[in-house]
Amino acid sequence: MLDFRFLDFCREDSLFYDAPDHDGATDQDFHAGRIPGPGWTVTRGREWTFCTPPDLDVPDQGWKIHVSASPDNAAELLDTVAPYCVEHGLMYKYISTREILGRRGSKYGDRSASGKFITIYPPNEEILERTLHELEELVGGTPAPYILSDLRWQQGPLFVRYGGFVLKMARAENGALVPGIRNPQGEMVPDVRRPAFRPPEWVTLPPFLAEAHQKRKQGTLKNFPFRVHKALHFSNGGGVYRAVDQRTGTEVLLKEARPLAGLDASGADAITRMEREHWALTKLAGLPAVPALIDYRDGHEHRFLAREFIDGEALIDVLRRRHPFTSGDNSPEARAAYTTWALDILDQVSAGVAAMHERGVVFGDLHPGNILLKADNTVAFIDMETCTPVEDGHPQAMGALGFHAPHHLTGADCDLFALNVLRLTMFMPLPQIVPWGVAKVQTLLDVATEQFDLPESLVATIAEGLGPDVLTAGRDFSVAWPAVPDAALREAIARSIVEAASPGRDDRLYPGDAMQFLTPGGGATFAYGAAGVLWALARAGQRPPAEHVRWLVDHARDAETDGPGFYTGLAGIAYTLDHLGHPEEADALMQRAFATPVAGVSDSLCNGWSGLGLAALHLSDRRDDPSAYLDMARTLADRIGSPESATTGPKRVGLVYGRSGHALFLLRLYERTGEQRYLDAAEAELRADLETIDLTQEDSRLRLGPGLIGSAGIALVIRAIAAHRPAADLDEAHERLLDTVHSHFASSCGLFTGRAGALLTLTGDHHDPEQTRAHLDALGWEAMAAEPGRIDFLGDHGYRLSTDLATGSAGVLLALTAIAEDNAEALPFATPNPNEPAAAGSDDTPVSGGQP
Repeated sequence: MLDFRFLDFCREDSLFYDAPDHDGATDQDFHAGRIPGPGWTVTRGREWTFCTPPDLDVPDQGWKIHVSASPDNAAELLDTVAPYCVEHGLMYKYISTREILGRRGSKYGDRSASGKFITIYPPNEEILERTLHELEELVGGTPAPYILSDLRWQQGPLFVRYGGFVLKMARAENGALVPGIRNPQGEMVPDVRRPAFRPPEWVTLPPFLAEAHQKRKQGTLKNFPFRVHKALHFSNGGGVYRAVDQRTGTEVLLKEARPLAGLDASGADAITRMEREHWALTKLAGLPAVPALIDYRDGHEHRFLAREFIDGEALIDVLRRRHPFTSGDNSPEARAAYTTWALDILDQVSAGVAAMHERGVVFGDLHPGNILLKADNTVAFIDMETCTPVEDGHPQAMGALGFHAPHHLTGADCDLFALNVLRLTMFMPLPQIVPWGVAKVQTLLDVATEQFDLPESLVATIAEGLGPDVLTAGRDFSVAWPAVPDAALREAIARSIVEAASPGRDDRLYPGDAMQFLTPGGGATFAYGAAGVLWALARAGQRPPAEHVRWLVDHARDAETDGPGFYTGLAGIAYTLDHLGHPEEADALMQRAFATPVAGVSDSLCNGWSGLGLAALHLSDRRDDPSAYLDMARTLADRIGSPESATTGPKRVGLVYGRSGHALFLLRLYERTGEQRYLDAAEAELRADLETIDLTQEDSRLRLGPGLIGSAGIALVIRAIAAHRPAADLDEAHERLLDTVHSHFASSCGLFTGRAGALLTLTGDHHDPEQTRAHLDALGWEAMAAEPGRIDFLGDHGYRLSTDLATGSAGVLLALTAIAEDNAEALPFATPNPNEPAAAGSDDTPVSGGQP
């Protein structure tokens, strides 16, 4: 499921993903500059402001109170609740600003956290009960969103749940570090925060909460004519279900809307949007491309809409499967057949949009995910919750990336803009490029006309509809991408990375993916932080500035990552420090990683024992006495799959997160020691990973994706093991994985999920000039110039630029280096004896650049 937290890091004032500017915007705080009372301390975090009384004495965990609020009534509630907490000496925290509260309550906010505005920490159950009763007198009945993870007290806005008072960390089932609480045995376990009220099994519900608990259990739908048999989608605004109308026996699509939740950019909640959908379906009744309205009713505080169930597939999924860039057949005949089909679909969509406008309805959220293609190849429009009257001329409130109209467009013009983006997307499926301006649109349009025989009228319509009168931003982000990428291109990318750095910051050095803020210590890690970028620069022969190396040395000493492993753990930082001329610091970090308590740590290359083991093997070859690191690697190998360190949560496959990563570590240990048991274990781990994937199914392969965390990573491990254990079934699996890798349609250019990862497989014996050329050309489509003369790249999700190794420019640089050398060894551990990059030294000339 897509993690929408990255949207929090799409700042309007930055072309890169960056931390929300909350720390600096103290003037926007609800209680800016206020000290609650004598001796109180106020501490501001990224989202919360913590208010602590003097002589605080509270337990580490217990029952806490949440006060729910909407952006409109939050300030008033805080002005009432905060003085009460001060009077009674209760520690509390609150969401700092209206903007943060609105974002957390948005459609794609965290369902389990939505509505939480103030948290109060009563030190015991007696004070908890008194506080609930007294606050009920002050604020009871105030309209507020229902907090799904909590138990509601009376009619709200007060809610209760059991959890931690002091932040302590525990290992989740998948090995990630999460907030924890202590069980009766004294063990730290995850403080589970799901959208349901489920206290820990060892906790007894206080008697005074029994009535509230009983009311919650009785809160079911009464006399409801629909029987749900499958949940299709959940958001903060509600759910979407397949259901049966028990009155007629017909299948329907049932939509649920929660009041005061799922806010959009205009501040409208899910109920308001459902009212719009009801209005639109009524206005458009009888149009062949619009589902029929069946029912509209309230049910246990929520609103429900039932409409005709359309048995079809989202156009975006059909496009990805049929497009010549992904289908595996990019022949002239295949492109001609695809063009005929795509033009027919576009004609239908254009006619449907025109019919809506004639009925006085603006769709408001046109994109290929909201268009279904039925078995008879006709289209149907769905998700009409953003529909508005044509005559009202509303700006667009919600929209998919690339399809959201510029702010100066309103009403029907928003649909016409999205229609032109769709016309381009049907042939060049990269709508995320559109917001970057006319020059980048023209790049895509030029490729589309080269690859497909498009009607001149269509090309002219797209050029005008996405031209300078529509995309009015004056900046030109286009890049002069060379026909043959060369050393000059790599130097320009490296220079651009260095120029983007901010060595004066503590949270990160190079701007990368949102995960550098969401992963503990992410700003220093190999995947998302400084370690990986510095490694890529060095490996490409571009010496990083000494100031940047010093930043990593300084921030590595006390780095707290999400594990001992390589890509997001301590081992990756140690690996880089060693190669940049700091072996003592690397050794200290490796020892700290090895001392990580075993329980709950994953086996993965990303943050667990396999990643640490590979780094240990690598360092054993770089020390005069290899025995210590070799012994460490043997010990770590024995932990792989052990009950003590194994995790029981959802498993991920592949090199970075899955058992293919375990296989690579065990294989390299076999190559180092010659002990057959490690080769046997490596093959077993690889085959276990492959058994969880149905590579005969195209959809399964597409879900893997072409990058290092998917098809490319597994293919590299198969090659490595096949050098020792060739097998026909592994060869077959490898070829099927290459079907995905060779496709030159990718949703990103990054190492983990996109083209850079795919390019690593197109080296050595597997070099394919045609496929390599296609990927290299396509990298130019997503190349951007953040400033004139720069070469930057869109990160994952396509909303902002990134320079990190996993998702951005550093990964592209590493892939271009591998292609130039025709060897995948640019990637750590890809070959048994990788070349070493030059160590950093003050006598050499670094790549120029500094603070942007």
